[in-house]
Amino acid sequence: MKFLERPRIRTILLTVWIISSTIYINRRGVGDLDSWWHTLIGDQIRQGIPFPQLGDSWSLYQDDHLWRTSQWLTELLFSFLHSLFGWHGLIIYRNLFGLTVLMWMSREILRGRKFLLAFPLLILATFMVAPLVQERPALFGLLFTLALGRTAALVLENRAISRSHWWWVPATTLWANLHGSWVLAPAALAFTALALMISAISRTSRLQLPWPLCLLSAATLTAGCLTPLGFRGILLPFQMADRASAFIVEWHRTRLIDGLTAPFALLLLLVMVMLIKRRTRTDLDLLFLVLLWTIFASLAFRNLGSAFLIILPLVLRRFFPTTSPLVSKIHWLIPATLGIVAVIVVNPLSTASNQSIGKYLSTTGAEYRIFNGYNASGPLLAFGGKHISLMVDGRADRYPKEWMAGYLLAARDGVGVERYINEYKLNAAVIEKASMAAHVFRYRLKWREELIEEKYILFIKP
Repeated sequence: MKFLERPRIRTILLTVWIISSTIYINRRGVGDLDSWWHTLIGDQIRQGIPFPQLGDSWSLYQDDHLWRTSQWLTELLFSFLHSLFGWHGLIIYRNLFGLTVLMWMSREILRGRKFLLAFPLLILATFMVAPLVQERPALFGLLFTLALGRTAALVLENRAISRSHWWWVPATTLWANLHGSWVLAPAALAFTALALMISAISRTSRLQLPWPLCLLSAATLTAGCLTPLGFRGILLPFQMADRASAFIVEWHRTRLIDGLTAPFALLLLLVMVMLIKRRTRTDLDLLFLVLLWTIFASLAFRNLGSAFLIILPLVLRRFFPTTSPLVSKIHWLIPATLGIVAVIVVNPLSTASNQSIGKYLSTTGAEYRIFNGYNASGPLLAFGGKHISLMVDGRADRYPKEWMAGYLLAARDGVGVERYINEYKLNAAVIEKASMAAHVFRYRLKWREELIEEKYILFIKP
């Protein structure tokens, strides 16, 4: 295997990796169902609509203005990109920040380490991270999380924080206005403080409190509340987990056997092998952190990537220290070039369901109050124009858990659908054509079948 250390072979393998990663993240158009309404929220922010009223113009369900966006800066960016480049703007966003994540991750792994070891780790990390590169606000979270993992590794290595780490206070404020995953910052710093205490006990049998790190954790917790949500932002992840876990896959409990679980499990296996090999009490702090983040990863599928990006730098710095400051040669212009090509080649609407239904509704000039499936909402809003209103959209944290459970039952099986039609004065429905609800609209309610697009059907009240 020594041939892998040859400069030419390394360059070829890394070039193939870059090209493959770029092709993979651009294998489709805009695929995230929430990207559409995030862009529209950004449009409304630019129009000067007050934060408590964002999205009210298209929503039939009223929550007395309790909902606040937790990612307004990203939504504003989406809106600007869309106004400049159309829906290709979201493809630009995906490439710009997605490739930044992958390239930064590659530098962290490859820097000063034997290629025979580093390249398999890079491939493993790519299998974990590449599926998470989507045109959604959470992409910013990946960048911050990777930086957070690196900070935790440095603090654990030096057993103290430096002045530069206090930049996490303003950084957390920025993160909190980009995406709700900012709560990882105070949590990771607090966990690292606990790990330092465990390290002190294992070395000196005496408890030492890392007060600067504890203060930094508290400061980032406060800084993250400087958003439209305020202190409610701390509770947002718990609220989402409670409300969305029933109908959004990424909020489901993590399964042991799954494609996305495999890279994380392999990383844990590597940790266990290295811990057994070293057999030293000084690794108790690392073991503690790995266990904590593994528990976090097990709570929901969406946690896997974040936990992986925090554990990875810890493992690299503890078990595989760098031997030089050099990075294996990579053609850094390749990802930028491929990203530009992808923006030109990829059709952003290739995977957008309901766009034909939305466009049809916009051309009729009529007002539509729509009974819609949850996953049908984004493209309907994006292409349906200003004359449509929906029962639900992608803002899962906006709807009470019990109300949402009843509504989704009606949208899937047609149970009690008349109640929603009468209460909200509905005159159209966009639901899955193979659902029992479609049978109810077709045969019991006698609504007119107007248009079918892939798996969805449009019904109009006669």
